[in-house]
Amino acid sequence: MPKVRTPVVARPTWPPQPPPDESDEARAERVAAEEEAKRVSDSIDRGIVAEREHRKKNPNAKILLLGQAESGKSTVLKNFQLHFSPKAFEAEAEIWRPIIHLNLVRSVNFILNFLASSLPGARDSASRQTLSDSLSGELRRLCIRLAPLREVEASLTKTISGAASFSPSDTPSYNPAKASEVAIRSTSGWRSMLKVRRQSNGFKNVQKTSDANRRTLAACAEDIISLWNDPIVQNVLWEREISLQEQPGFFLDEVTRVTHDSYVPTSSDILRARVTTIGPEEHHINVENNATGNAKEWIIYDVGGSRSQRAAWAQYFDDVNIIIFLAPMSSFNQVLAEDESVNRLTDSLKLWQMICSNKLLASVELILFLNKLDILDAKLKAGVLFSNYVKSYHGQPNETKPVARYLIEVFLALHQQNTPKKRRIHPHLTCAIDTKATSAIIDRIHETVIVKILSSSAIL
Repeated sequence: MPKVRTPVVARPTWPPQPPPDESDEARAERVAAEEEAKRVSDSIDRGIVAEREHRKKNPNAKILLLGQAESGKSTVLKNFQLHFSPKAFEAEAEIWRPIIHLNLVRSVNFILNFLASSLPGARDSASRQTLSDSLSGELRRLCIRLAPLREVEASLTKTISGAASFSPSDTPSYNPAKASEVAIRSTSGWRSMLKVRRQSNGFKNVQKTSDANRRTLAACAEDIISLWNDPIVQNVLWEREISLQEQPGFFLDEVTRVTHDSYVPTSSDILRARVTTIGPEEHHINVENNATGNAKEWIIYDVGGSRSQRAAWAQYFDDVNIIIFLAPMSSFNQVLAEDESVNRLTDSLKLWQMICSNKLLASVELILFLNKLDILDAKLKAGVLFSNYVKSYHGQPNETKPVARYLIEVFLALHQQNTPKKRRIHPHLTCAIDTKATSAIIDRIHETVIVKILSSSAIL
């Protein structure tokens, strides 16, 4: 085969050689352009160096929140906001009022839809007859008087999400994981949108609608309380193993207070409020009063925990200081909303194993939040047997401390078996709506983050 000679291609040089017939005027223009280009280039280089030095002196703390849906990630995020930026957190209290009202209204409409759909589905003829008799009396009248709340739900949903249209029938008849929440795309910027509406020329119209919704809620308050406390309602919910109290966004025990005309959400209310965002969110928390020393800004990534959103996790694995993994302990007797054949505790363990074994995360600090301690305690005291769902726990006390200790051991053992290299795990038993206890944990996390930042900066 004959050899083919590869042509030599001249490499470009900078600055390019001037044309041989260049005039003095053209040369002056060219030199001026080259000098301007160099000035701009040098300015960019200086900016990059300055930014690098600024980041060294003022590093950002970057945290990734991971865990299955309904594990408490959003509540933990709000705890960070309250801890590091309390003034900004409290300034947004009014924005959360329609969210809290929507949580309440959706809980009520969930019960109404559930009652309507449960007549043919009761477990036995006695239950079916009892429910039918009840609905023919006072309970049926309650349902009729509470019917206006469907329109309130539609109005609140439109206000929050900016949806062009919404049908009251969109409230699900039964989904135990979604009864009191509304889903909003992460790109919708609902907080900013509500702020703008309050300041815009159209605020009067928004306020008029808001006032009408609040009047309707206040007028229905006593009926809502009667519905929730009705023994037949409580009985049929119990028979179907539906526990609205366990869900975020539960305010049926605070009806009188949250429907009052002068109601302003408290920090505790905001932590309990629930709005689901579809898609990952990046939150920047500017530290007030520089109380945290080195880290003046905390960047927290809150990514969706449902199965359909987990594929997006990997893109956030780079350049984070810490991963906080949340596993709800109280979910031992629950199944995934997306797949009722999968136990939620089993799913959390598999997710934890996946995170621990990921080589990209071998050098990342892992903090484990075994969350919803309060709900676990209530379940065990109510007589739900942990060993009925976790066979390896057979014969051990059905009490909160031993169960929590067992779960810590299981999660730590999984990490030890799967981690690419030795590292320390920071486990915490948490109740994310307990601000005092969570604040103390955040202080310890802050210390861990600062050590991590200083180590990466070669200061330690």
